Amino acid sequence: MSRRRSTLAQRRANIAALAVAAVVAVALLVLALRLLMGALRLTGPGGVTTPDPQFAEPAQTVTRPPEMRGEDGLPLPADDPSAGWEAVELTPVDKTADELGREEAAED
Repeated sequence: MSRRRSTLAQRRANIAALAVAAVVAVALLVLALRLLMGALRLTGPGGVTTPDPQFAEPAQTVTRPPEMRGEDGLPLPADDPSAGWEAVELTPVDKTADELGREEAAED
């Protein structure tokens, strides 16, 4: 009788091991299918919807069309705030290089 019990216990252990192996195999299959479906979703139309900020495009420079800037020969509109601007060269200091050199020599 002991021989029969060991065989029955061995069969139950084999069945349990087979059931655990089947559950693990199904879980791995589900994970593999989810991974594959995610990869296919990324490569399809509308895949990645948020751009990576590391590779961001430079901001688009918005300018006025030529007819708004007066380059087409038409006069500038009366409400153009830039119509009265004077184009002068701006420097970081108010003095010329000669004046700064004289001040430097006077300080020494």
